[in-house]
Amino acid sequence: MKKRIFYSAVGILILAAVCAAGTTDQAKPRDYTARLVGHAHIDLSWLWRWEETVHDIAVQTFKGTLAQMEKMKGLTFAQSQAGLYEAIEREYPALFAAIREKIKAGTWIPVGGMWVEPDLNMPDGEALARQLLYGKRYFLDKFGVDVQIGWNPDSFGHNAQLPQIYNKAGIRYYVFGRCAPDNTPAFRWKGPDGSEVLCYVPQGWYNVGLNEDLRKIVLDAGKNSPLKDFMILYGAGDHGGGPRDSDLEAIRTLRKDRTEPHLEFITPLEYFRLLEDHKAALPLVDHELNYTFPACYTTQAETKKNNRQMESLLTTAEKFSALAVTSGYRDYYPERDLDEAWKIVLRNQFHDILDGSSIGPVYDEVRRFYQDARGRGQRALDFSLETISNAVDTRGPGEPLLVYNPLAWERTDIVSAALPGPAAPAPKIVDARGKAVPAQVLASPESGGRTPVRLVFMADHVPALGYKMYRLLRPVEAEKPAPADAALQVSAAGLENEFLRIALDPRTGWITSLYDKAAGRELLQGPAVLQAITDEPESMSAWELKLKDTLETLGEKGARIEVLESGPVRAALRVRTAFRGSTFVQDIVLHRGLARVDFRLSANWQERNVMIKAAFPLAWKPAAADFEIPYGSVVRPVDGTEVPALRWVDASDPSGRFGVTLVNDGKYGFDMKDNVLRMSFIHGATNPDPEADRGTQEAAYALVSHAGTWKEGQALRRGHEFNAPLLARLALAHPGPLPAENGFIKVGPDNVVLSALKKETGYYERALIVRLYETFGRKTAATLELPWEVRAAETDLIERRLNKPLGEGRTLTIPLEPYEIKTVRLERK
Repeated sequence: MKKRIFYSAVGILILAAVCAAGTTDQAKPRDYTARLVGHAHIDLSWLWRWEETVHDIAVQTFKGTLAQMEKMKGLTFAQSQAGLYEAIEREYPALFAAIREKIKAGTWIPVGGMWVEPDLNMPDGEALARQLLYGKRYFLDKFGVDVQIGWNPDSFGHNAQLPQIYNKAGIRYYVFGRCAPDNTPAFRWKGPDGSEVLCYVPQGWYNVGLNEDLRKIVLDAGKNSPLKDFMILYGAGDHGGGPRDSDLEAIRTLRKDRTEPHLEFITPLEYFRLLEDHKAALPLVDHELNYTFPACYTTQAETKKNNRQMESLLTTAEKFSALAVTSGYRDYYPERDLDEAWKIVLRNQFHDILDGSSIGPVYDEVRRFYQDARGRGQRALDFSLETISNAVDTRGPGEPLLVYNPLAWERTDIVSAALPGPAAPAPKIVDARGKAVPAQVLASPESGGRTPVRLVFMADHVPALGYKMYRLLRPVEAEKPAPADAALQVSAAGLENEFLRIALDPRTGWITSLYDKAAGRELLQGPAVLQAITDEPESMSAWELKLKDTLETLGEKGARIEVLESGPVRAALRVRTAFRGSTFVQDIVLHRGLARVDFRLSANWQERNVMIKAAFPLAWKPAAADFEIPYGSVVRPVDGTEVPALRWVDASDPSGRFGVTLVNDGKYGFDMKDNVLRMSFIHGATNPDPEADRGTQEAAYALVSHAGTWKEGQALRRGHEFNAPLLARLALAHPGPLPAENGFIKVGPDNVVLSALKKETGYYERALIVRLYETFGRKTAATLELPWEVRAAETDLIERRLNKPLGEGRTLTIPLEPYEIKTVRLERK
C-alpha cells in the first residue's frame, strides 16, 4: 500500500522554528522542541469508495478526535479538505456542530483552503483557483476562518505557479511532503512572477505515531537545518484515525523523560509565525517541485479525459451564462447547477482519484459523478446559448445556424454540427452575406429517417467570445454549390492540403514524411509511429513507471489503410493495426485552411504493464522543450524524463526559427529525448486496479507546424482551441436586437489569456468576475473590450475586494506583471 510502503504512515505535525547556535554534533535531544499537531490525512477515495470515506472513516476519525480533546487539554488538531467538512455537515449535523465549537475554541484548525487535497499538475489553473474559491469560502462562511496555510502532504508534485496561486488567495504558507528539496525541512519557494510561500515539510512524514522514536526524528531533522523547533504531525491517517490513545500515553511519558525533546502543543499558524522570524536564513527554491509518480500522468485515462472535458464545459457554461444574464437575455445565472458541478469535478481531482491510483470500484462511481456534473454543466450552457440566440435577428432564407466562440480571441476553425432533418437532400451552408461556404457530410442517416445529419465546415473569423450566423439552405434554395478545394487531396499513400503534405508507408501505415509546404521544410527525421514499450515497475504500477525496451512499433507486422473521408472541408485516412490482443484504429486528418494534422486514436486495449506512446522523431534537436502548466508554461530538458503537461507541448528549433506544437484533448504524460517528442496514450497498470484502462480508449491530438518559437507560433492558443471547439446551435427565424455577427468580450494582446468569466460568487451578487493571466513573461498592458460601461476593480482569487480600482468604460487597460494572474470585478454602470 502506497503510503505504508514508502513512509512510516501516520500524521503528526511537529512545529519548530528557532535558529540555534552550536553544531549538530553538540546538540542534545533536550535542545530541541517538538511542536505537536494532531492530524489525520484522509484519502477521499483510494482503496475504498466515497461512501465509506464519509460514513465510516470521517465520522469515526472526527468523533475519536473530539473524544481525545476531552482527555487531554490543549491538544490541537489540523484537518483540511472543505469537501469532507461539507459532507459531514449534510449527513451528520450534530457532529458538525461539535467540530464547529472546537474551531471556535481554536484547538481544531481548518487548513489547506482547498476543496480537497488535489493533484497539482493535471488540473488546469482555473480548476486550482476554484479549489481555493470553494474551499476558502466554505471555511469563511461556516467557521469564520481565513485559512492561510496550504496543505497537500501527500500530493504527487507541485507546479511552478503554485506560489502565486496561493498568494493570490491569501495563503502565505505551505505544508507538503513529496518532491521537497533534499535536506531542508523549511524553505522559501518562489514562483515565476516572484511570489513566495514559506514551506515546511513535516518531519517523520504526515502521520507519525508518537510511540515511534521521536528523538531520532527530531535529531535527524536537526542535522539538515539550523532550526531547533520542528512541527510534528501525529496520529493515524490514510484511512483516518487521528490522535490515538497510544499517542496520548506517549505524550505523557515523553514529557517526563528529560532525555527526550521538549513537547508542546501548537497550531500550524503559530509555528509558521515562529519560522517567519528566521525566514531570511532559509534557502530559496525557484523551480517546480516535481516529479514523484510518473505513471500517474497516464493511468485511468477515462477519468483524466473527463476532467479535461468538464473543466472546458464548466468554464464555457459560465462565460455564456454570465454574458446572457448581464446583457439582459436571461433572468438568472444557473449558480446552483454550476456550483454543484464544480464541486464534483474538484472532488474528483483528489490526488489518488485523478492520478489513477485508486481501486477499480472508485472509478465506477467517479464515472457516475461525472455524468451528473456533465448534465448540470450542459444544461447551463444550452439554456444560455438558447437565450442569446433568441436575441439575434435571424430572419432570412433557410435555417439560421449560430456558431459560438468560447474563447476571447477571434478565430477561424472547424465546426461540426448535428442537424435534424431528412437524409437527403443535404443542406448547403452560406454566411450571413449569402457567400457559399464549403461543407461536408460526415455520416448519412438511415434512409427515410430523421436521424441528425452531421456536417463540418470552416467558420472564418468568428468574433471573440461571440458568435457568427450561417444559414442552411436546401439545394433548391442555394444559388450555386459551394466550391471544392483542389488543394485538399487524399489517397491511400497520403494526404495534402495547402499547408502540409503527408506520406504513409503502404505496408506499415507509418507517417514517413510530414512536409511543411509554406516553409519548404521536412518536419520528421524518421517515421511518426505508435510504440509499445515494456513497463516493469518494481511495485505499484499505477504510480511507478520503469519503461524498458520497445516491444513493437505498431504496424511493423502490417497495417490496413483506407480512405475514410474525402471532401471540400477535410480528408482522412484510417490505419488499422494490432498489438497482441489489442486493436488500434488511427484516423489521420487534414482540414482545409489549417496548418495542422489531426489524429483520432481509438483502441480496444487489453494489455498489462505496457505503455503505448505516440512518437514524433523531429528533423531537428531542440535544446529544450516547453510544456504547459496551470496558468503558464515551463522549460524542461530533453532528457527522456516522463513529465506532466496540460493542453500543449512545444519543440522548437534551437535558433527559434521554427517548431511544432503537439496539442491534445485529455492526455497529461509526455517525454522528449533528443529529437523524439512522445505522448503517452495508454498504460495497463495492475495495482491497485488489475483491470485499469481495459477496454475502449480514445484520444485526439494534433501536430501544428509554426514559424518562430512557441510564442510566435501561438502554441497556447492552439491548445485552448483544440479543447474548446466552436459550438453550433440551430435557431428559429425571428427579429431581435443583436446583429448576425457579434463579439461580446475581447482580450489582447496575444500573451494574455482570459481564463474565467463568471458571475461574482454569492446568490445576491450581480457583478462579473474576469480572470486574466500573462504567458510570455512580459510586463503588459492588457486590453479588455466590453459591450457595456463598467467599473473595474481588482480582487483576490477568492473574489475579495482589494480596494484597487482599474478604471471605467467599455475598453479597459489592465496592467499585468510578467506571468501575473489577475482577477477583476466588473460592475455594470
